[in-house]
This record gives sequence, structure tokens and C-alpha cells, in this order.
Amino acid sequence: MRTPNTKCSVCEKPLYRRPNEFKDGVEFCCRECRGVLYKNRLPSENLKLGREKGTNHLQGIPKSEESNIKRSESNKEFWANHKDKALQRGEQTRGSRHYNWKGGISSLNRSIRTMTENRKWMDAVKERDQICVKCGSTEFLESHHLIELAEIIDKFNIKNRNDARMCAELWDINNGITLCTECHYKEHDRIYNYDNNRTETLR
Repeated sequence: MRTPNTKCSVCEKPLYRRPNEFKDGVEFCCRECRGVLYKNRLPSENLKLGREKGTNHLQGIPKSEESNIKRSESNKEFWANHKDKALQRGEQTRGSRHYNWKGGISSLNRSIRTMTENRKWMDAVKERDQICVKCGSTEFLESHHLIELAEIIDKFNIKNRNDARMCAELWDINNGITLCTECHYKEHDRIYNYDNNRTETLR
């Protein structure tokens, strides 16, 4: 561990910084401390600090829930009206172009489950049913495929995520129902162990 040569400007925790990392004597050990300093500074000082090279002038500043909702709605509206840009942006970070690409080691089934389309499908199913259709519970709700995902992949000869994206059968909400975690495990012949969150297969 390197010998500390400075300290946090807020909590005074000892830190090590390379000479080129010093920022006018203002150092932070975490984002929380940065937020505290921003909160206690004048707006002009915040703006100056945020405009330093390599920094974000909004980073560390607490945002209100109203502001977060407004920003979220604005982003949704933008991407809904610029679908071509959304597709282009996705292509730039998909598959081997993604920074965490490891040669395609994920199975197709698992890969499809991580797609945005699948998240939207699950949300739509849960929004339609609102409760577990088996027991009526409103907690820990999950979406369940009536026709298994693996069966659909085989039936329509889906080879990759692009094939999955074009398959309407995959995203048909009539092929899904809402179940709570316990009922979902029972549906797949498994028992949920509430004590240690492990599952056991029924035999």
C-alpha cells in the first residue's frame, strides 16, 4: 500500500494521489464526500469544480425525486422519437463490440433473458395481472412462460439475438402469466427454501 500524501477535503481520510491527479488541493475519498462539499459550496464554486477536465458538474450533487422523474421521462421521450439512433447506439456496444465481450460464452437462452425486449415483456405481463394468478399474492411477482423459452427457440429455429428480436412469439404477453416466487418454483417442480434462499428439486 502506498504512503498517503494527501487527505480527503471532507472527512480527512488519508489518501494517496499521483502528482497529476491533484485538483487544486480538493480531494475526495468517495462520492458521498464530494456531494457534501458541493452542498456546502456556492453555485459558482460548484460550477468551477465541475468544469475541471475529466469531471462531471452534476456528479455528487443530490438530486430530488422530482428531478429524477423529469429526467427519466425526458430520456424516454427522446429515445421513443429517435428509434434509429437507439438502434445505432445498440449496434455499437452489442456482441464482440461490447467492452465485456468474452467470446460468446453465454448460452442463447441466457442471452435472450438479458435483452431489453424480455424485460419489457416481463413488465407487461406483471402490469396486466397485478397479482399472482395462483395464490393471489402481490409480493415478489415474477413472469412465467406458458410455453417454455427453450421450446420457442427450437420451434422457430432461433440462432441469435437478432432472430429472437424478430420473433413475435417470444414477446407475446399471452404466453405469460404472473406468479409469486413460491408458486413459480412450484411450477418448475422446485421447492424454495426460505431460510437460506436455496432451491431443491422435487423427485
